[in-house]
Order: sequence, then structure tokens, then C-alpha cells
Amino acid sequence: TAAPNWLDSVSDDAVKKQIEQLRSYLRDTAPVHDYARVLKLWTSTRFGGIMEDNEGQQIISMLLQKQRPDGGWNIRDFAQPEEWGSGNRAEKLREESDAAKSASDGHMTGLALIVLHEADTSHSTEAEQRGIAWIKSNQRESGRWWTRSLNTEDAHYITFSGTAYPLLALQLLDQK
Repeated sequence: TAAPNWLDSVSDDAVKKQIEQLRSYLRDTAPVHDYARVLKLWTSTRFGGIMEDNEGQQIISMLLQKQRPDGGWNIRDFAQPEEWGSGNRAEKLREESDAAKSASDGHMTGLALIVLHEADTSHSTEAEQRGIAWIKSNQRESGRWWTRSLNTEDAHYITFSGTAYPLLALQLLDQK
């Protein structure tokens, strides 16, 4: 649905039916946590008819409230440990030394900025500026932004999106 005018160009009745089934599923299935709510808002920017009138504004307000004093966001603030993946690491995540106050991360900071921008929230300019400042001051020497995996101890693949999202946010917000 990110392809311009693709939805409008669909003429096959079977595909139209599948699109409407997907729209119904996304509209009628409650997100399981705040992270899923953020993804639903992002999806709604390209695939209309999946949110109630005030639902998007509620998600935007939640995103703005979860922004940290340092300007970033942390993925752990958007779901309880047992809600990530299969929940099998919940106990381990709670035992970590920074469990109560883990640092802002690239994945959630970049994603929050992308979603705020694409949801066309003109009132979030200050939040965007603070988020961009976090991105600019937290890039590692390697060029990436660190995000610790919530699902595994060995492979932190989320660092890939934790780098891609900040880069996209910088591009979308015309930052160099």
C-alpha cells in the first residue's frame, strides 16, 4: 500500500475482497500493547479506514507523553516484558540492572519520529526537534544507533531497524 495509487488501481474483485478483509482485521482487532498502537497509526497513514476518528490523536498523545527528558524514546516503555515475542525472556529482562530505567534507543526514537511526521502532527514540532537532537548526539562511532534485543541475548538484530529508523527520520525531517 506504500506504492502511490496502488489501492485505487486494484480492479480484481478477489484482491479487493482481500484488501477489505485486511482493513476489517486492522480496524476490529485491538492492538495488544502500545507498540502495536504506534504501528497501527503508522499503517493508517497509508491504509485508511482502520482507525476511529480520535484514535490517532490518542496514539499521538501517548507517543508525546512517552518521550523521555533526553529527547529519545525507549522501546521498553511500549509493552511489558512478557508481551515481547513469546514472553520467554520476561524474567531475564526484569532482572537487568537498567530494567527500571533503560536508556532511549535508536529503534523507538526513529520510529516515533517517523510516525509523528507521517501522521502530520504539526503540534509535535518541539518533540521532533528534541528527538532529532537525541539522534544526532547518540550515533555510535560505527555509524549505527544501538537497540538492545528484547527477544534474544546473542543477536541484536533490532539494531538494524534501530539504525534504519533514525536515518529515515533524519531524511523525512530534512536533517543533515
